[in-house]
Amino acid sequence: MRLLRTLVLGGVMLIPGLLLTMLIWYLAGQPTTEPMESLICNGIPLLSVTLGLVFGWKTGEAYSVKIES
Repeated sequence: MRLLRTLVLGGVMLIPGLLLTMLIWYLAGQPTTEPMESLICNGIPLLSVTLGLVFGWKTGEAYSVKIES
């Protein structure tokens, strides 16, 4: 259950990451040069999904299965 929660939160965080990317890209003047375009268009969504995965894993401890010996 913890893994499923983590994957769902990571996937859901893609939506705000893409919206933030579009806003920053537009505010930056719609760059078409390679370093800036790659950083904005790839870096922000990847960071957003990564943070969603980390947050999902950290807060999902209550749903994890603990095996007692």
